[in-house]
Amino acid sequence: MMGKEVNKMQWSRFNLMFTSEGKTLLLYNFASNSFLQLEEDALEIINNIKKHPHIDLSSHPNLYLQLRLGGFLVEDKADEDFVRILKMNRLASNYASNQLSLTIAISKVCNFDCDYCYEKNRTPPVMSEETADALVGFIKKHKHLEKINVTWYGGEPLLEFDKLSRLSRKMQALKLMYDAQLITNGYLLTPEVISYLEELNISHLQITIDGIKETHNKRRYLKGGGGTYERIMDNISHLMDSDWNGKLHLRVNVDKRNSHEFAKVYECIKKLYPEEFDKKITVYPGFVNDGAKIKNSDYFDSCDKGQFLVNLSSSYKTNPLKTFPHRALDGCTMTRKNAYVVGPKGELYKCWRNLGEENEVIGVVNSFTNWNMSLVAEGMIGGSYLEDNACERCLLFSICDGGCPKMRILNKRDNGNRDMCSYFKKHIEQLLEVHYRQKNC
Repeated sequence: MMGKEVNKMQWSRFNLMFTSEGKTLLLYNFASNSFLQLEEDALEIINNIKKHPHIDLSSHPNLYLQLRLGGFLVEDKADEDFVRILKMNRLASNYASNQLSLTIAISKVCNFDCDYCYEKNRTPPVMSEETADALVGFIKKHKHLEKINVTWYGGEPLLEFDKLSRLSRKMQALKLMYDAQLITNGYLLTPEVISYLEELNISHLQITIDGIKETHNKRRYLKGGGGTYERIMDNISHLMDSDWNGKLHLRVNVDKRNSHEFAKVYECIKKLYPEEFDKKITVYPGFVNDGAKIKNSDYFDSCDKGQFLVNLSSSYKTNPLKTFPHRALDGCTMTRKNAYVVGPKGELYKCWRNLGEENEVIGVVNSFTNWNMSLVAEGMIGGSYLEDNACERCLLFSICDGGCPKMRILNKRDNGNRDMCSYFKKHIEQLLEVHYRQKNC
């Protein structure tokens, strides 16, 4: 019986086989996410399988079972079927109508003047109560809605915490599942604000640190001048000591000017909060880019990012981002049907970076008519890597989210070559080996 089934099998196109630095033969499959250590004598058999599809493996039942169960040997056309099913699932996620994701900027104003900020338009107004009510009405008009996900954004959202709180309660009163995250520079995250986080269903916070104190204060300073590091760190301490049950994601903005300091911040936070680390607080690199330029010598491309993670693992035994691939279905505001960025006037966008750009407005919250559907379509279709034949042929297609849709659109608009690839692409073997060593140490 096994012989008949074996004859239908062939080597998957999603397989990656390589020899580690320790001379161990490793095999990974991007479709199944399976990872195997192989015996040396398996190499000759596998090379025969590659040369002679449908080879009979009856004399190697254990190897056959490993390869079959791991998805390394597949039936004819199984890889093509997998790609179609994967695209179907991602499209279904993008077009789901039971969930609404809103990134809300009550104001574009910020109390910081960071030198690399891509948001140049920091002028008022602040969202009015009338606009806030119109936004609640906009939510109500969505049929089949079960859940609202809100990201409080800006500007600096805590400059308008009272308005944020009132709008939160209006959305919570809709009796839908409601969850929120807050992106803040942390300067105004006082104990009083912290005391309201649980009540406002804010389950995640993002705060940014740009390195050690001296570096941070040179890059993330107050308008008019003045350092911000010590106050942010004090507020983080208040947060860790509080009864808040959420999770803080501490982002360390990284480029080639300060990348050597990431490990110092990581180890500092780990030492300060040993009980909360990786539970109530995580530290990760946020790779800085300006979005519009095709190349900036200070910023990391995908190859730089991969090497950065390999170096962190080798030198500091630290893995702030995944070194083992995973499949993502989350998508992006630009490519998801029920996802919007809401500006302070109630104007709607499909990308965080477009906030304040009048030519990128797709509509307004108080009307479902006269929307710029060509912009919507450009984002959802033109920005989707599912429409890119080169991406579909890529070995990493199943574990890659296609990179930033905004960058893809800009490349199409000006024939640019902005990098959108995963950090795994140029360093997949090294990162898999990092994972292998950690699992076997």
